[in-house]
Amino acid sequence: MNEPEAAPEQEQPDDPYFEDYEERLAEQRSNAIAAGRRKGGLAGAAMAGAMFAISEIIEGPPKEDAPVTVEASSDPHDLEKEGFGTTVDGVDVEAPPLERLDPVTTRKPRR
Repeated sequence: MNEPEAAPEQEQPDDPYFEDYEERLAEQRSNAIAAGRRKGGLAGAAMAGAMFAISEIIEGPPKEDAPVTVEASSDPHDLEKEGFGTTVDGVDVEAPPLERLDPVTTRKPRR
């Protein structure tokens, strides 16, 4: 019978920022476990370590999200002042500009 192939292990990037993050995270965790030991003895240290394990299970491995950059050739339309109009599948769609309302407050503006 064919044995199922093992899932390839995820390689950690050789990014110095990632390595610094991992070092800070390890130090924070060891400090938290030490604080748990000081406050609650062996049970406190075990509880602190268990909480880190549970948080890793719930949150999962860190994801590498690439930043999204969107560039536009002009400023966006101010829909409140200018309104909007276009044609969708032969149907004209229009949203008129909003009416300017006075602020609802009893305070007078500062000078």
